[in-house]
Amino acid sequence: MEKVIFLLIFVLSFVSCHAVEDIDSVLKKMRETNCYMGSAVSDAGETPGQYKLYEIVRDSATTGQLEKLLSDKNGVIRAYAIQALVERDEKADYEKIALDSLSDTEKIEAMFGCIVSNEMVGDIFLEMLKGRISKKTQDEIDRRLLKSKSPLIHTLELLHGEKKSAELYELTRKWALDGNDNAVFALAKYQKKEDYELILSLKDKKEKFLFFKACPYILNDSLKPFFSEYMDSILPSNYYGAEWRSFYKSLAMFKDDFSKRELRKVFSPRTNKNIRKYHLAFIADALCPCDDGFYDDILFEMWEKYDAVNLDIAENLYGRDKNRALSCMVSTLNNADEYFNKTDTLSFSIETLLDEKYDIRKIFIKKLPGLSISVFDEFFKQIRRFADDDVDAALLNRLKTEQNGYVALPIYDYLLSKKNPLVTGHVLKIYEKNKPLYKDWVEQGARKTLEKWGAL
Repeated sequence: MEKVIFLLIFVLSFVSCHAVEDIDSVLKKMRETNCYMGSAVSDAGETPGQYKLYEIVRDSATTGQLEKLLSDKNGVIRAYAIQALVERDEKADYEKIALDSLSDTEKIEAMFGCIVSNEMVGDIFLEMLKGRISKKTQDEIDRRLLKSKSPLIHTLELLHGEKKSAELYELTRKWALDGNDNAVFALAKYQKKEDYELILSLKDKKEKFLFFKACPYILNDSLKPFFSEYMDSILPSNYYGAEWRSFYKSLAMFKDDFSKRELRKVFSPRTNKNIRKYHLAFIADALCPCDDGFYDDILFEMWEKYDAVNLDIAENLYGRDKNRALSCMVSTLNNADEYFNKTDTLSFSIETLLDEKYDIRKIFIKKLPGLSISVFDEFFKQIRRFADDDVDAALLNRLKTEQNGYVALPIYDYLLSKKNPLVTGHVLKIYEKNKPLYKDWVEQGARKTLEKWGAL
């Protein structure tokens, strides 16, 4: 009996030591790779070896081992350790872990999908622990982040978020007075008169993103000259700025004759024609929430001249001025290749015009031979509503020179499905002429389509 017990203890000890050795060797490999990777990386979305090693640790390590790894010298290991504890739903002192992580500002390389970035370990901890800590602890975390002027991204998120309290205000103001621009911006949400001049100082910075982002909290008529001056400065620009989005949103909030006059400047010859589309995209984004009709004259001009409205705007304008919107939809079809970015407004325009019994057949015939791939698809979706020889002729003309399978194969299928001997004959001639030019998958697809409809 004693021999059996001794043997059992020996075996268990051996297995335990072997498991520890296995985990140690896995951790060594992870440290050598030294990158915090997700379950899918690269364009192919493959599971990297590093993540597979992490899974071994997650599934094999004891709770005690994982907790010990939270203080490992290697930041990647610390990040994976907290991830493993959370994914295993272990009963750990997450609130203490969160508070302790605030000082962990080591940057590690991280890779998720195709995105490679440098992340601070403390940010990874706080992200992992969302929903696992009490409001009281979260408030303490926020207080410590501001008091210590922490470089963690979570500090920036706190400053740019809507959370407010008397204590956070005092900590934010102290940091703002020390010269931190993000803290100055954060004061705007408190809307205190004594901070106005400090917030206003952001407009004198080279980058004015924070000032324009703060404007919704401090907007008043005294700022109009600055807005007008800034508008004049960006119209001839050879490049667009990310701050323009916030600028246009704030400008739209004036919602008066001044804002209309300034917005109309984008239609002037002074605007760089190569950059105008970016201005219009930002303006559309700014005016989209204004569904009371105040800016309709500007939105209609954007639609008529530049096809620069999104689907929400198009639907709202159609609901308020049907006839003018239908006229704009015709322009959208005519200008589809020249101006179009997204196809949702085009799709809405085509379907609405057809439902309203508009004769857009001639537009289809004119546009089909030269449309870009994404735009062609929107036209082609409605092609069966035109049982027309001229439309078939336009498609045949496109097929003569089309080598892209995503366009050519649907045309083959549609034309052959008509079972018109004359049309089928033309299709066969085109196939014989073009098959040496097709990629293998296109040639095979065309041949299968011909066989499917009995043309070969």
